Amino acid sequence: MIKNYEKGELAKEILMGLAAGGFIVACLAMPGLTKIVPLFKPKGARDRYRINQAFQKLHKKKLVNIYTKNGNQVVEITRAGNKKVLEYNLDDMKLKKPAKWDGWWRIVMFDIPQSKKRARDAVSRKIKELGLYPIQKSVFVSPYLCKNEIDFIGEFFDVRKHIIYIKAKEIEGVREIKNHFGVS
Repeated sequence: MIKNYEKGELAKEILMGLAAGGFIVACLAMPGLTKIVPLFKPKGARDRYRINQAFQKLHKKKLVNIYTKNGNQVVEITRAGNKKVLEYNLDDMKLKKPAKWDGWWRIVMFDIPQSKKRARDAVSRKIKELGLYPIQKSVFVSPYLCKNEIDFIGEFFDVRKHIIYIKAKEIEGVREIKNHFGVS
């Protein structure tokens, strides 16, 4: 039996799988029910029903297209579905903490215009969630590599050109920052 998913988790896993593969050709197991063997290996009618319901909800939300081609049902992720996958990636993003600090500080600064206030607030919130330390309202620091994550956040909220990433050896107030991160 497929595992007990929390609400929305099965749909999330389906979308993530579709994003990786692009589309799935589904064989009809029974009228109205799809059997998606490569992803979930359902055992019994209950599992097939749960998977089918998840696909139908994704289709209703326009996150996937479901159509018939050469006698097989095809499930394909939509542009909106891909955007949802990016949101999942954003939600799951974490910084990798190396065993030993390399001695470099990563400073992230942004000056996002008032016309993009929602994006500015979201960028600030996400940077804090990643664990960067605020040294000013829109200036954050971390001892860990975070350029790829900052680039992704900036691109996701369409404000990358307003974000500056700096790698520095020295910064003022270093004792408090080192204490915060537990580095020496």
